[in-house]
This record gives sequence, structure tokens and C-alpha cells, in this order.
Amino acid sequence: MKQLPAATVRLLSSSQIITSVVSVVKELIENSLDAGATSIDVKLENYGFDKIEVRDNGEGIKAVDAPVMAMKYYTSKINSHEDLENLTTYGFRGEALGSICCVAEVLITTRTAADNFSTQYVLDGSGHILSQKPSHLGQGKKVALYTNILYLFYLNCFFKKKKLLREYKCIALGLVLIKTS
Repeated sequence: MKQLPAATVRLLSSSQIITSVVSVVKELIENSLDAGATSIDVKLENYGFDKIEVRDNGEGIKAVDAPVMAMKYYTSKINSHEDLENLTTYGFRGEALGSICCVAEVLITTRTAADNFSTQYVLDGSGHILSQKPSHLGQGKKVALYTNILYLFYLNCFFKKKKLLREYKCIALGLVLIKTS
């Protein structure tokens, strides 16, 4: 027996959270809702196989939190397991962005109400910041993924385009129901 390389372990554990393009979109929409967004735009290129972009007008990510924003198991939602009893958010584990980084090139542009300008961060496969630069986004955040997500799908079964479209319609219907209730 031999120990798997760390990159392989990250990819395998990510495949339990990120199982399809739809699961990526779902995780990012939940992050937006948790950040208080009232407007969320989702853009897909080639059904999300080439690019996924989710932009919101939520609170944005504080500059002090940026270095760990995509590190697995870092979260702003809970401090200990006791907090799970009073959970009011969709996400809390701190796994989504870190898992997405394992399967895609990730750019996060964010601005809080306290910031004078937005900052665009380029992240590596482990969720570390590779580079950052000023940007022009209004308050909120935009997550752009240039995906190599097909590689992951071979681990979880390949989804056909028609099935993806049906799943997107379900997400859209669910968001309409959330918005109207």
C-alpha cells in the first residue's frame, strides 16, 4: 500500500461535493444567497463545460478573509459544532469554493460596502491566491470558473446536455419559488 499524493486526495474529496456543473452552480448560488444577494446572474459557456460565471450583489468578501476564502474548512458561518443547532444558512462547511478550485481555474472578484474598489483574485487548485489586482465590479462578488470539469465527471458519470438543461430548469424554478415566497 502507498499513500496517495495530496493533489489526488483533494480531487477525490472534491468529487463528493462537486458532482456536476449543476452542483457547482447550486453551491455558488447558495453562497450568494447566504451573502444577502437580491440579484444573482448565472452565465454558462458550452453548458458550463468551458466557463461558469455567477455574479451577485451580496455583501462581498472582506479583504481580511480573502487569503482563506477558498481554503477548505474555513467558514464565516459557524465557530463550533454547537452552532449547527441554530444554523440559518445554506452552506456552512467551507468546502464549496475549495472543492471548485480543485477542478477549475477560479477567478473571484469581490467588493464590500467598505471597499473603495473591487479586487480580482486568481486562485490555484488548493484555493491559495496566485495573484490579485484592482477591478471595477460594484458591491458583491463574481466567481468565474474556467473549467476542466469534465475530468471530474469521469469519476462521477458523465451528464448528457439534455439532462443538464432539465436540471438548470429545476434550479431556475426553485429560485423563482424562493423569490416569490
